[in-house]
Amino acid sequence: MTITTAGGTSAARRGTRGVAALLSTAVASAGLVALGVAAAPSASAAPISVSNATFTWDINNEVQAGAFAPGTWNLMSAGKIGNPGAGGQTLRLADNGATWSNNATAGWKSTAGNVTIEDKGADGTYAPATFDGTRRTSAGVLTSGFSQTNLAETRMVVKKGTGTLDPDAENAQITWDGDATVLFYSGMTYFHLSDPELVVTDGVGTLSATLGGYATSMDDMEAWTPVADTKITLATMTGVDVTPTGIAGAPQYKGVTYAAAEGSTEQVRTGDNWGAFPQAFVDFQQVLGQGPYWYSTGGSADPRKIANPFSVAYSEQLTPEVTVSRTTFLPNGAQEITVQGTGFDPSAATGARPPLAGRPAGTYVAFGKFPEAWRPSAGVASANRKNSSQQWAVLAEDMATIGGPDAGAIELTPAGTFTATLTVDKAAADTAAAAVPTAANYGIYTYAGSGATAPSYETYTPLTFAKAPSAATISAPARTYGQASTATVTVTGEGAEGAVTLKRGATVVGTADLVSGAATFALGTLGAGRHPLSATYDGTPNVEGATATATVTVAKAASRTTATLVKKPAPRKAGKVRAKVTTTPAGSAAGTVKVVVRNAKGKVVRTLQARLTRAGVATAKLPRLAKGTYRVVLTYTGDANVKASSKSLPFRVR
Repeated sequence: MTITTAGGTSAARRGTRGVAALLSTAVASAGLVALGVAAAPSASAAPISVSNATFTWDINNEVQAGAFAPGTWNLMSAGKIGNPGAGGQTLRLADNGATWSNNATAGWKSTAGNVTIEDKGADGTYAPATFDGTRRTSAGVLTSGFSQTNLAETRMVVKKGTGTLDPDAENAQITWDGDATVLFYSGMTYFHLSDPELVVTDGVGTLSATLGGYATSMDDMEAWTPVADTKITLATMTGVDVTPTGIAGAPQYKGVTYAAAEGSTEQVRTGDNWGAFPQAFVDFQQVLGQGPYWYSTGGSADPRKIANPFSVAYSEQLTPEVTVSRTTFLPNGAQEITVQGTGFDPSAATGARPPLAGRPAGTYVAFGKFPEAWRPSAGVASANRKNSSQQWAVLAEDMATIGGPDAGAIELTPAGTFTATLTVDKAAADTAAAAVPTAANYGIYTYAGSGATAPSYETYTPLTFAKAPSAATISAPARTYGQASTATVTVTGEGAEGAVTLKRGATVVGTADLVSGAATFALGTLGAGRHPLSATYDGTPNVEGATATATVTVAKAASRTTATLVKKPAPRKAGKVRAKVTTTPAGSAAGTVKVVVRNAKGKVVRTLQARLTRAGVATAKLPRLAKGTYRVVLTYTGDANVKASSKSLPFRVR
């Protein structure tokens, strides 16, 4: 695969840095955009405690750009993307980044924990990004690796930062807990960025984070070597102004020199855009094979490597957030979900039409299957928002106005919180959205009611549908020949029901319905030995199928031989001996009994054989014997199902 870059370094010069190096082009101009604190501290000479800071970073313009490999682009994801296990993989556009091109789980998300990836809309406001939105400008134009202006305009937001501020001393220390992933070429190479920390001392600032990822190569697209997590300085800055209402500053890049190791691409230090990120950060990227993309190399992509300014804001502002009780549902049937909202400031949305015209309009909370473009603030008609379950959160005094609880009214508190209970039914959502050809995304949606326009109210929480996994096991207790064998098939899994089929070898034992997750089969009396069993559970519309194998072992039955001298031999008369063979468990033995007559010295006088009858009895004629002492030994030789046994019987001929 050939990938053309505008980074000013040829593939030949990059060598094994290859595709991994392409990431650096996109991230090399990393910078901070904004940080915020939910509760505004008052001006004070003493340090100010920060407990809910919000860190916002658009990294750089390359993160927002298209990539040079056809059909790929650069983007971010909340959380840590799943490891594809091999190089050269890309996120699938068809399932919104849920899987890699090799079917491994990727799990692209706009929100994970404290981290949200936001996208700029056509009206200039930000909202949680969609996967497709990460490759389009706010005007809907696809991004391009050859353009300095066609950018996706996304940003990473990490909430709930904690720390302290001292505006008089120009000091600050704030840390955040969260993970994000920066992906280039749709994931052919990427790295994780975790737990950023901002430290400002006497106006001199440092931004650091823990980085980790994988090294790969353009020359060997399958190369994929883990690189250990390392805390790295991402940016430094001077002249940072720490105030009671915010922080302003800009990461250093232009004019910063980088000392490249021998064999690495030299820094180009001419032109208006030359510079570099901190030495340690670039050295880390060299390990990933991305070094030249974090400092100026003289290529056309150098302008995208320049670090962006950052800011910290402490203004009190409610940010709408939605949490759901679960995100994965069975594909058939109705299931309930609890949706909780916070930050829905009632004053942020004013109704434009009845029934709440001129009043706080509240928010719709809906489950549905919506198209990629669905937001009212973007001018999308309500006909594209077909839901199958909806409630309307409004102030308590307005609940009766919209029809009360029977009409779906729920309370939106003055603090901006609500709790909704919705019914999630995939078939119902499909039916509701049947007239919207572009409807594709199942999820929980919120947006302002009564015709209000409030972009911040517009949230989307994806829901997925999947059959519940199941697992089957076979329990088949060991038996002894003569005992009846049984096997119990147990199927575990949410909602597991229906029938299971059991085979012994290639023979179908039977099919039975599960009762409390299990079905027992009678196997009858099996011959001694090992008998392979296999079970098949076909599943249901909501439960995956499962198979299991096991072996039932049947031991040979024990035998006991008894002997009776029916007629003692004499010098002139033959004798007769009878053997009786019984088994445990009780059954019938088959086969022969060997009869050996020995004299007092142990010498074999005669050897005979007698076949057992169905009653387990064998009779043998003994020869005429001279006077003396003898012993007759009767040995049952056993068969395929019964063990051997013997009996010795002494006698004297007078």
